[in-house]
Amino acid sequence: MSSTEIPDHDTFWGDTNDVMKIQTRAYAHRVSEALNGGFLLRQYWHPWRQDIPYKIRCTIKVHEFMGDHHGIKVFDDPKEMLLYYENSSKNEEPKQTNRRLFIVEDLHPRLMEILGVLLDIPPEFFLAHCEEFPSLSVSNPSGTALGSSSYWKVPVPRRYDLPRSCCQPPPDGQYYAKLGNFNRGETPLGKGIQWVGLTSIVSYWGKPYGKDSWTSVVLIDPHRCKLESKWAPTISLDLVDCNGLRDITREFRLGSSFDKIVQSHKQRIYDATADAYDNHKVNTTKDPFSSTIFVRNIVRSIWEEFVYRQITDVHDVQINDEQNQYKKRGSKSSRDYHDAPSYEKYHGLMVKRQKIREKKRDLQNIMWNFQCKIRPEGRKDGSESATPEEKENEVMAQREHQAWAFLEERLEAAETTLGNHLEMFAQRSALVQAEAANRMARSSGQLTKIATVIVPCSFVASIFSMGGKFEAGESLFFVYWTISVPMTLVLLAWVLAKDEDSIDFFKQTLSPFLRKRDQTQGGNGTRRRWGWFKAGSREKGHESGTP
Repeated sequence: MSSTEIPDHDTFWGDTNDVMKIQTRAYAHRVSEALNGGFLLRQYWHPWRQDIPYKIRCTIKVHEFMGDHHGIKVFDDPKEMLLYYENSSKNEEPKQTNRRLFIVEDLHPRLMEILGVLLDIPPEFFLAHCEEFPSLSVSNPSGTALGSSSYWKVPVPRRYDLPRSCCQPPPDGQYYAKLGNFNRGETPLGKGIQWVGLTSIVSYWGKPYGKDSWTSVVLIDPHRCKLESKWAPTISLDLVDCNGLRDITREFRLGSSFDKIVQSHKQRIYDATADAYDNHKVNTTKDPFSSTIFVRNIVRSIWEEFVYRQITDVHDVQINDEQNQYKKRGSKSSRDYHDAPSYEKYHGLMVKRQKIREKKRDLQNIMWNFQCKIRPEGRKDGSESATPEEKENEVMAQREHQAWAFLEERLEAAETTLGNHLEMFAQRSALVQAEAANRMARSSGQLTKIATVIVPCSFVASIFSMGGKFEAGESLFFVYWTISVPMTLVLLAWVLAKDEDSIDFFKQTLSPFLRKRDQTQGGNGTRRRWGWFKAGSREKGHESGTP
């Protein structure tokens, strides 16, 4: 059931329900007080904001697990639907157990006010969903924390592509990434950027009341995504589902047709959640947290695909670096092999490692919210007092805990691998710098030797090139060149004898002549210092350790 219009309280309620009109208006006033206290940053949208124009496509779906409303009536007005399902008092003992779940996509201010009044939900619950960082802590009247049984908020990684059929590319600069009206961070647009990664949010509130009855509310971000420029809100770009990734992960669900393949990075969370609750039974307990099993499974499925791609990315970085080093080892120039790693590449690895750390932190928070860090206590699976439904729930909970623990271990391993690679990267850079400093010191020493020898030799040559018969055109003029030229060549050979780069240069220059000479001589040679072979088969090359 959807609602797009945003009327004021008088228009919305009319003359039908003065009590709810007063209560919802007071609820809106509480929202203003929370906003004036700085609960949200100014740049973030919320459904009670009136200074900017916006459209809301709020969709609400209700699932009755247990109660007297089950499958009775269909409503066209979401207001009437909410009032119908939540018309019983939460302060009195209900006549029978009622358990239901509201799945909400996008936030309509008038409808959220109804839920807030009927279920005693603080406005901060809806406001916290509008920004990534705010969170809530819920406790009972004695101050005991209720934990994730009453509230949780989890991030879900999403990826969207820029449309390739766009006639004119958007201007470069900073953009707000928005899911529906929710601001989900900033992202730059520029040359070479083809996709955008952002974080979607799923929030939950559980309200228990007498006779093991409860009502759960799950808020889900809309799937549609757009970019809105920071400097000009009129400049925007609608993004499309991610098609730039290889479909290397697929999820098949037992009991369904193979034609229905789940691609986690393209899943619409609201549609997948509503479909799961429509077609599958949920064994609920007196804890409203049990109603969120399908939502948690969908979140886990998306995170599983995301973690797998992160691990593959780290593996590709490692393999590419090893291949580059292998190519450099086969290079004829030692200078190519000993090139210092670039700062940009090192910085890119640092950024990648930091992102993995942040995602690992998010994943650990999800595990706490989904009660995966809490050891199950009480009866065991084999207890005689446990009902079949309770046993099945315990088995499902254990599998859920194991799945999240496995994802945490894989992210931890990826971070460790990337950290080791960064350490090797730094050591390689230090070795290259040490070798460069050594080469510079050696060159300085050779220059000192040249100066030490050239100065006296030049002095001696100048003596022999004095006037008389040593002048130009005289019989002894050749004496100067006879002394200077050989002495210069000897000194040059002495200086370059230990310079590998110079030797590589001469080898490359003379290599055509050397190959021609080797071909005329024939025969199988032995490996040289630079990995060359005079002649021989590929098998011998492999035996000697060369490619």
